[in-house]
Amino acid sequence: MNIELLKKHLQKNVEETAIEFQKKEDIVCSFETPILAYVDAEDPKFDALFARGMNDHPKKIYRPGKCLILHYTPYAADIVGRNEAADTPTEEWVRAYMESLWLAMELNRTIVKTLKTQGRLTSYMNNMMEWDLKTCRGSWSHTLAAAVGGVGTIGPAGSLIVNGRYGGRVGGIITDGLYAEPAEGLETIDPESFADEILRAWEKPECSREMIAACPGGAISEGGIDKFKCQEYCLKFNEYIPSSDVCGKCFKFGI
Repeated sequence: MNIELLKKHLQKNVEETAIEFQKKEDIVCSFETPILAYVDAEDPKFDALFARGMNDHPKKIYRPGKCLILHYTPYAADIVGRNEAADTPTEEWVRAYMESLWLAMELNRTIVKTLKTQGRLTSYMNNMMEWDLKTCRGSWSHTLAAAVGGVGTIGPAGSLIVNGRYGGRVGGIITDGLYAEPAEGLETIDPESFADEILRAWEKPECSREMIAACPGGAISEGGIDKFKCQEYCLKFNEYIPSSDVCGKCFKFGI
């Protein structure tokens, strides 16, 4: 099967998986069509993130890996809108945070199963329930990988802004198949500036009075975002993976 045909097959399979997932009796949230992206595992921007301790390198996770296949599934727009209008995270938003995790796991399995029919080697990137309270993050971030691959840009507190919107879940796997376009080399990109900009957007964005007031955890000041206060507040909603994504109240300020 040629590469373009395989990509169409993968897109069809993940779309069908997402549709069937939302038909389950215990699933209450709605999600939009997943977006697939193919990222070169040797992109030098991964080197810059790894050198700063911001993210594991794909090659550390799975040395035979050559391409990351990422999927981004947006929440339904009304879920985002209702959470944005509320003073604190809505039950629906918190629920979408977990249901999208379960969906991401199913999409990963679908991609791996599809690639196995082509004889490809694959690996999952991480345990998606992993979280380190000392660093306020996991060792691997699909969100940062999505930024490397140009899926979206990083906004406040590590949000991912895609096509002018926020609110969604990133997942993915790594494979030995060559499905991504080769990454730009050091002669055309500056990985260090890329990492600098992510750190600035994540922890030291321009914080307006409105943004400071929007944080129900008191984690935002004129000096930036206190990731430990953010984590402390998010623990109220998810004791296992207290990412800022479980709250999302500051994300709109990254648009």
